[in-house]
Amino acid sequence: MIGIEEIRELLDSTDIFAKELFESQEKMKSFLITLSKMYNASYSNILLLKSKREDISLVATKEKMERYNFHIKDGEEPLKIIKRIQRDNEVKFVVEDVFDISQTDAIKKPEKRFSKEYIETMLKGMCSRRGLVFEPNNPMANIESIVMNIRDNSRNGYFISYNVDRYARQTQVEIEATTFAVAKRLNVNTRNYNFKDICKWGIDQDINTLKESLKYIQKFTNYFVKDFEIQQKLQNIENENMKEEQELE
Repeated sequence: MIGIEEIRELLDSTDIFAKELFESQEKMKSFLITLSKMYNASYSNILLLKSKREDISLVATKEKMERYNFHIKDGEEPLKIIKRIQRDNEVKFVVEDVFDISQTDAIKKPEKRFSKEYIETMLKGMCSRRGLVFEPNNPMANIESIVMNIRDNSRNGYFISYNVDRYARQTQVEIEATTFAVAKRLNVNTRNYNFKDICKWGIDQDINTLKESLKYIQKFTNYFVKDFEIQQKLQNIENENMKEEQELE
């Protein structure tokens, strides 16, 4: 059984990995692309996983993989993540062995891609619900506007249903990083995105500031995806209502 010292060693290793992200535009880009796929995972676990395997996208224990009839390929070594367990008022950390989907015999399915028209409709609805100005044919600007609104509302404590620090702060470069991760999640064109300013900002920051930044980038990416899913449900309800009205005519 892995003890507290081994857990501490894993946690300490994330300091090095976090620093490396802000020293390399390619590593920062790779981290944010992975975050767009694994937005529910903590930034520290993403760092741990990517330190061992670059192409991670979906991880689970061996038991969970086999539950869905996915079998681990011969010779594949487990990856380690740190799992936070809360029982009553006590929080414990344990190390869990997991495997990425690429380490199994699962046949990779094509990623679901949203049309430009669909993304436009969803972002317009999200902006409308938040009272934001919607910019037609400019998804990146709309995503950034929503991210900033999420930042401001979480700071004021309006999002009590999610576990996000109400005093969260995000600098402009952190907002830009979140915007990129969200855009990749939605398959929005990011071809001309530049990571120079993001990395330049991080060069002179202490490690605690960098890790706080990565934490909020992950949390606000998660926030956005949840809000996008809410908008999808609202749109489905609206479509169903319109269909019922047409049938009654």
